[in-house]
Amino acid sequence: MSPTPDGGPYTSSSASDGGDSMSEDATSSGASGGPTGGTGSGPNSSGAGSNGSSSGGDSGSGADSGSSASDASIPSGPPASGTDGGGACPSLAGAADHAYPRWPMPNPPAANLPNPFSYTDLGNGTVRDEVTQLVWQKTIDKGTQALTWADAPAYCGSLALPAPAGYAWHVPTRIQALSLVDYTTLAALDGPFLGSGQPPGGMYTWTSTPWVVSQIATKPQDAWMVNFGGGAGLTSNAASQSSVEYVRCVASPSVTPLPYPHYVEVGPGEVRDVLTGLVWVQASHLTLLSQTDAIAYCASLGLNGHTWRLPSVNELSSLVDDNPPIAKVSPAIDRCVFPDTSPNTYYMSSSTVGTTPWALNYEDGFDSHGQTAGYVRCVR
Repeated sequence: MSPTPDGGPYTSSSASDGGDSMSEDATSSGASGGPTGGTGSGPNSSGAGSNGSSSGGDSGSGADSGSSASDASIPSGPPASGTDGGGACPSLAGAADHAYPRWPMPNPPAANLPNPFSYTDLGNGTVRDEVTQLVWQKTIDKGTQALTWADAPAYCGSLALPAPAGYAWHVPTRIQALSLVDYTTLAALDGPFLGSGQPPGGMYTWTSTPWVVSQIATKPQDAWMVNFGGGAGLTSNAASQSSVEYVRCVASPSVTPLPYPHYVEVGPGEVRDVLTGLVWVQASHLTLLSQTDAIAYCASLGLNGHTWRLPSVNELSSLVDDNPPIAKVSPAIDRCVFPDTSPNTYYMSSSTVGTTPWALNYEDGFDSHGQTAGYVRCVR
């Protein structure tokens, strides 16, 4: 992870631009950077700036949030192969089973993209996401839900809130937590999650996803967190596991192995993610472009006669492998399917908070708003 801009340690009361990153070579001395706060401005206790309720819209497909999509919903096709002409890319099932979304990636309604947020307040302290089918704890109690990373699983596991049959309460994975983020507002949440004192400020929110390099005992023992307290909260950075942060529990089915193939070839140079339904251009555009120019580049691409667009930052996040091989963690993506991905350069997204663009870096999947240029990977 990269250090804070001033070289200082992580604090839960302020945020810093740039995010945390894992070194390209986790075993090198350069991979020992410390954790930092999130990008954007620091957490606050206000819910101002929200788009309000998002109860309508296209709910997307309803694949189980914690398990593989059903056979009927997985598009058929040959496994994706690398762009270098090699054979079929291997399965990442196993360590990466928790890394990837098993549902369409939600987007804020203001973004005018597929799968806009759609929530149902179930009236029992829980909220169902109609896009992902995840069921969420509605509110955070500052007195009981400020915990260390090690204590958070026991809290969620003992939660007495109702959950659908086959679902269990747990600390959300990083990609599950990111599915809630409204990256267009300073509140960073939408709909029924907003209210008096909600979301509470002053701390970040845990995910269950450890920083991959923390499996090396001599490295910082960190885990990924998200800033839902303001400052355009899509800050997928890391906090020390000994820090006290909030936890918002989620209920989902048990995780099952990633389907194979995870990516299918649908045309020369393009692959479909069978879980999110997104179709990606395999090759990066390795020229730095502003967000405006990146949007124009994708719109004019015309690969295989299709219409392409610049992805949202949440959609870029759906490609992150947050448990890559420990010997070489960057770029944190399926390197066979997307072999030219930069290990340390931002990729531009179509997302903005105000007029400030979001970008994501596959050094480990951290994100930042305020990047003026980046590489491009188009989607449809």
